[in-house]
Amino acid sequence: MSVRKLHLSGRNHIKLYCLYYEEKAKQLGIWDANESKYNIDLAYLTSQEPSPEKFAREVVREREKSTVKRATDAAEEVCLPPPPTLLKLPPPPPSVLRLTDEYTHLIAVNIARQETGFW
Repeated sequence: MSVRKLHLSGRNHIKLYCLYYEEKAKQLGIWDANESKYNIDLAYLTSQEPSPEKFAREVVREREKSTVKRATDAAEEVCLPPPPTLLKLPPPPPSVLRLTDEYTHLIAVNIARQETGFW
């Protein structure tokens, strides 16, 4: 790669290029700082910062994982077949059983949250 191409793709060149055209736009009166798409403010910079609330939620979730067991986690539980259906009707779709497991898991999570007082 030539020196000229290397220079034109460099970090400083791009920064100086942007600053030059920003200055020209301000001189012509067509620059409005409020219309910038790529505005980085304090709220954006601190959005990824860990907060005590996020940490508390993560701690509660870890406790829930240790105290609440899903049906798939328990190996010693007896797995009963689905209940029989009415005559001449097909069996229910498998999603019914899966949704029932998810529903019971959500109930257990809700109870665990109420016991710990985290709401």
